[in-house]
Amino acid sequence: MNPNPFLQPNHGGLVTGRADLVRSIIRLAAIASAILLLTVLVVTRSDAAFTAVTDNPGNSLATGSVVLTDDDGGATALFTATGMSPGNPIVACITVTYAGSLLNADIKMYGSTTGTLDTYLDTTIEEGTGGSFGDCTGFTPASTIFNNTLENYATVHTDWASGLDVYTATATPQSRTLRITVDVQNNPAAQNLSSTATFTWEAQDV
Repeated sequence: MNPNPFLQPNHGGLVTGRADLVRSIIRLAAIASAILLLTVLVVTRSDAAFTAVTDNPGNSLATGSVVLTDDDGGATALFTATGMSPGNPIVACITVTYAGSLLNADIKMYGSTTGTLDTYLDTTIEEGTGGSFGDCTGFTPASTIFNNTLENYATVHTDWASGLDVYTATATPQSRTLRITVDVQNNPAAQNLSSTATFTWEAQDV
């Protein structure tokens, strides 16, 4: 009986079991190294995927403009009436022009008043073409955009959001003329009263 189980006969000689163990370890190490190398190769190949790139250079951005003017010659008042009486209306025209680069801007009209006569002032506002500031000759109405008292105009239409629709600018420049007619009601309470009024036009690109 072989007293040492790690010693085995081999072709007439003895080879230590320790040598076999070393060879086994070497084989296992070689296999592990091969697996590690394969893993590294797989990872490396995964990092080298196909790629493609495209771009769109030279983009530029700029804003447009909203421009609105009228022909009052520098904030000259439409009305400077005194001694008004029922049945004798006063009439005035003014032309508003949109000249901004942004089309489809909405032009609206609103205003404010002071005093106490505005309650008794029947007011009609028409939108159309022809005529100019201080001269309604040639004015052709397209629509009536307001027909109530001047007090109502100033109370209800206080800003662009609540303003009267005048027109939408579909071209530039584009103009509209407003004809405003004001008459005193036949009411004794309207005597010896006065008011001031501001008419405002505003364009917004919406």
